[in-house]
Amino acid sequence: MNHLFYLLSDPMLIVEWDESRWSIVDVNQAFAAFSGFKKSDLMLLDPSTIISTDETTLSFDEAVHQLADEQALSPLLECKLVTKSSTPADIRLSCRKLQLEDRIVYVIICKDLREAKWIDEYILHHKIMVSTVVNERYNIMSFKHYYAPVQQPSSSYLNKSIFELVPDHERSKLKRVLEYAKNNRTAESVDFHLKLGDRCYNADAVVQPFYNGNRSLKNFVVILTSLHMNNQDEDPSYKLRMLMLSKNISVTSLAQSTLISLTTISKIRNGKIKKPQRLTAELIAGELGVRPEMIWSSYKR
Repeated sequence: MNHLFYLLSDPMLIVEWDESRWSIVDVNQAFAAFSGFKKSDLMLLDPSTIISTDETTLSFDEAVHQLADEQALSPLLECKLVTKSSTPADIRLSCRKLQLEDRIVYVIICKDLREAKWIDEYILHHKIMVSTVVNERYNIMSFKHYYAPVQQPSSSYLNKSIFELVPDHERSKLKRVLEYAKNNRTAESVDFHLKLGDRCYNADAVVQPFYNGNRSLKNFVVILTSLHMNNQDEDPSYKLRMLMLSKNISVTSLAQSTLISLTTISKIRNGKIKKPQRLTAELIAGELGVRPEMIWSSYKR
């Protein structure tokens, strides 16, 4: 069998019909971990005993053939995987029919839906800002924002360590909470400082761990329930620096375009001048494409 089958992270198994029953031909490591069964034990099972299609009104045989039919209107099917050590897990199945010499086999791919369904259920009862799925190595596998003022696209956060978004002095605190949730198999609350793009926030979060059938940690869901702008974002000099950085405008170029002296621009940028003159504020804000009050909240027309 193709080595790629064994390397893919999605749980996969290969099944075939031998005229009297379905049997499992092979599984990848991801499926063994997810199900909690050893590969040798899985090879002895009828796949219909661990993949339950009862809620779909289809038999396992009907489900496989429907999914493998390239002309079918619904190439995906939601059902349950009965794991060794936990309650049945929600999964989405897809299937491909393969011809192997004189045999026909079916490659079944299982997409674990537990994290997504947990997030959906949480949203029904709470307002959330951001939901993320973080793997056992603390890398961000999915990132979705709802009401949060996130400036960068969600894809820019993928595969980054969640600790890259947290100041150095806060990382050990967040790691302790993640480890506690993992070891105690409980949802935990935590507050920490967070940086999204060029903005800093005080964040409140809920951490929910998820496990494979072999009891190893699979993922954390980290939901940000609130984001409050860090106090430094109220500092006009900080807001000015962030605006200049986001627009790639240097002190020299800003001074040249506004005809304000380099010394004055530097003092405003460093916070030595807290309230520039009206015309100076208007020129700087205009060059950065914002209203003066967006930088200096006390500015009045």
